Amino acid sequence: MSGEVLYRKWRPQTFHEVVGQETVTTTLRNAVRGQRVGHAYLFSGPRGTGKTSTGRILAKAVNCLDPQEGEPCNTCEACVSITESRCLDVVEIDAASNRGIDDIRNLRERVGYAAGTVRRKVYIIDEVHMLTDAASNALLKTLEEPPPHVMFVLATTELHKVLPTIVSRCQSFNFRRLGLAAVVDKLARVAGREGVTANEDSLMLVSRAASGSLRDAENMLQQLVASHGLVLSPDEVKAALGVADRALVVQLVSHLASQNVEQSLRTINAAHQGGIDLRHFGREVVALLRALLLMRSGCVDLVEAGDEEKTVLQSIARQVDSAFLVRSIRLFSEASNRDLAQQSLALELASVDSILRPAALARATEQSEDAVSPEAGKQGTTHRQAKPRPSVESNTPRAVPRTKTSVVPQPAASTPAEVPHATVPAGSVNAEQDAALAAASTRESDADSQSQDQAVEQEQFPDDGSELGTVRRRWSEFVQSLRGLGARGSLDAVLRSACEPVSLDDDVLVLRFLHEFHKRKVEDEKAVQLIEERLQSFYGRSYKVACVLEQQLPSAGPDGSQKAESLADAARRMGARDRSK
Repeated sequence: MSGEVLYRKWRPQTFHEVVGQETVTTTLRNAVRGQRVGHAYLFSGPRGTGKTSTGRILAKAVNCLDPQEGEPCNTCEACVSITESRCLDVVEIDAASNRGIDDIRNLRERVGYAAGTVRRKVYIIDEVHMLTDAASNALLKTLEEPPPHVMFVLATTELHKVLPTIVSRCQSFNFRRLGLAAVVDKLARVAGREGVTANEDSLMLVSRAASGSLRDAENMLQQLVASHGLVLSPDEVKAALGVADRALVVQLVSHLASQNVEQSLRTINAAHQGGIDLRHFGREVVALLRALLLMRSGCVDLVEAGDEEKTVLQSIARQVDSAFLVRSIRLFSEASNRDLAQQSLALELASVDSILRPAALARATEQSEDAVSPEAGKQGTTHRQAKPRPSVESNTPRAVPRTKTSVVPQPAASTPAEVPHATVPAGSVNAEQDAALAAASTRESDADSQSQDQAVEQEQFPDDGSELGTVRRRWSEFVQSLRGLGARGSLDAVLRSACEPVSLDDDVLVLRFLHEFHKRKVEDEKAVQLIEERLQSFYGRSYKVACVLEQQLPSAGPDGSQKAESLADAARRMGARDRSK
């Protein structure tokens, strides 16, 4: 293997060699063949998808002395000089570092000079969205009416940042993100030419880590060869790139589907202890949840996975509904993109929230149905009949009603525990039942979600006229007001996860938690101070906060009332600080 970087060494030299952009390259090839090449082109799309490479090929094609059906011959002097980057009339400009108006004025002065070595001057301006507004406006007139011997090729990864007046003066082409199969195929060819032995599983891991960027994938391959030699195994690739074992990702999604809080947390911890990049792990979970959503919507053919993995995913998909998947995708997407010092905590919160919240909503719906049941009306009483409640899992404390700013409505009949294990057709997993629900869930706004939360809380915390009842009914609004505060802006997420106000005694507001790690986060001195200050401004009076675990609370008497020791006293006994003293 030579010292030249692979993405430059094996850069495509003809339109046919450009991977995954057939629509773009076919149009450009036909334009060259018919001598209908425009004066300005705008290529947009993700990084590493071939934008600047296509610009260089186009520059060769319009200047080639012996073009072959719109393709450059790559043997004439014009093609060779452009390929070797020594043609003075094909100029590549990085707009990220040459973005000022003076740079563009210099370019405009040079545009007037005729080409010296080829027929047509070509200016390739990369990352054109980085130009300042003044520089962009200075470029406009030249783009609209350039000299006949000049052609512009603009490239950008952020089309929305390019001035509309520039876009309107160019022929615009969108470069698509490359699929896994296309990247794997190109890597296999590069590996073969370089004498590298790597099976399909190894190349698939590299392709997934590159997220559709061929340049990134080729750089990773070169890095792996430098580290492990010319023979690459899947285990070496996983260790070098810090990517998750696919089986571990499937395992976590399976525990989410079966509503197993304990095992989902253990799986995240195993990934953390194994040295896996948790942000990448979270993105892999999102990708797998998306695959399940596609399956439930009847789009099995869109899922990029082997036949064996598809069978496993179909089995998991039978256990959940589309609303649960939409909610879980949102939670894990947010957790994977947040810059937290403890990335494992973000994934743990997403896992717990995605499992416990649907159960809380189901119980609230169940209680509402009990309140209006015909049997209750016949008996002439306002008391609800006792009804067994489904537990999330046998070894987990009962779910505490929690708040959340973005909630997907879930009818009681569609909770994961009640989805029938029916035989699924090969091309769909309950697609007809879930397509409408998934579309409605995706369009849900934050305002609608907050209204849903308030409705749940009103069901669980009826207006009894007490001050505690007032605090409880507005708790979701209060948690929402803390968004962006605390360590890394995650205080609202911690309070949202398995926590509720349970007692108010002598201005001490007791918060009950299901899990110790949530309790510890809130008990931090800075977090307590932030919460108490916001309580003062939100409710109009001061409260002191005490935190307690549910299993440590004093037990209730036969009539349902607490024993002599109040919850505030119990919290103090367990170490909660009273900041009023």
